[in-house]
Amino acid sequence: MELTTTFTKKGRINVLADGEYQFTVPAFIWYASSLCGETEAEPEALEALRLEGESSDAYEKALRLLGQRAHGEAELKRKLRQKYSPAAVDAAMEKLRESRLVDDAAFADALAEELYRRKAWAPERILQELLSRGIDAETAKNAVNGLDIDRKQGIIDIISKMRLPDAPTKKDVDRLLRRLLAAGYSMREIREVVEISDGTAMQDDGA
Repeated sequence: MELTTTFTKKGRINVLADGEYQFTVPAFIWYASSLCGETEAEPEALEALRLEGESSDAYEKALRLLGQRAHGEAELKRKLRQKYSPAAVDAAMEKLRESRLVDDAAFADALAEELYRRKAWAPERILQELLSRGIDAETAKNAVNGLDIDRKQGIIDIISKMRLPDAPTKKDVDRLLRRLLAAGYSMREIREVVEISDGTAMQDDGA
């Protein structure tokens, strides 16, 4: 197949075979490839170059995502696969692992700590969130077990953050209950901390 190239406005390389566009790769991938300077190419060599270029793009995208916030491996792979092929994503993830840029245990520990500190969630709710992020069950449980959680204090913290009025309405109480239940606390635990009756909610003096 006759091999030709053109430049894009962003400095990337369009690769053409027999005059037909095939794919675009970063310039540094092209210049480092064995095809650079050649006028002929086999389909297998073109596919290898395409995959190398796509893997490089997936890796760069992963770095941008990690720059925004930490990600678990499964979550990162899911986002990358929205745009890149499984083979390209797998190659990018392998490079990230080799560079120690993805570490599910460290990610799970940090996320579990943040969810308790910032949202005051109960352990069960934190575990649910870690699992939903693609963290495996053992790693997620270890992260939750590593927390020093005071369930009663968690309920108090949520109530404090809601800033209920001195005379809360039934609507206020319902909103409070929904938030506490969504955070993973049971009605029994909630009633041990707050008094709920006739549309009012009041923190127990014994709390």
